[in-house]
Amino acid sequence: RTYCVGKGLQGLSIDYALPKRYAEYPVLPEDQYPIGHRWVYSHFGCNVYHEDLGFAPGINVASAQKAIKGAIDSVGGRLPAEHGHGTEYRAPPETRDRWKEMDPLNIMNPGVGGTSYNRNYG
Repeated sequence: RTYCVGKGLQGLSIDYALPKRYAEYPVLPEDQYPIGHRWVYSHFGCNVYHEDLGFAPGINVASAQKAIKGAIDSVGGRLPAEHGHGTEYRAPPETRDRWKEMDPLNIMNPGVGGTSYNRNYG
């Protein structure tokens, strides 16, 4: 769990990419998960954004994260964009298939992107 130090808020850091034609910040589900603070920074010349979001205590940040991913996906974006899927996000099937080809024993990064934690993906 991440906290916004000195603000008394729960924090969530995300990175996402938007389609090139998209020129506005995506609408996030703030009616369901009110955001207390929103810090946005990005790379010049591409549509990759990083956001740090602050939520009040009591907000289910894990649920908010899933809803935010849905909002990004709904406009054709990708979350995560450049910092990997880790164990928080399910990778697209074609990505998981590519990983299985590269690591058929599942010994390099088990559990990443929604893959199995077991050897040989069993």
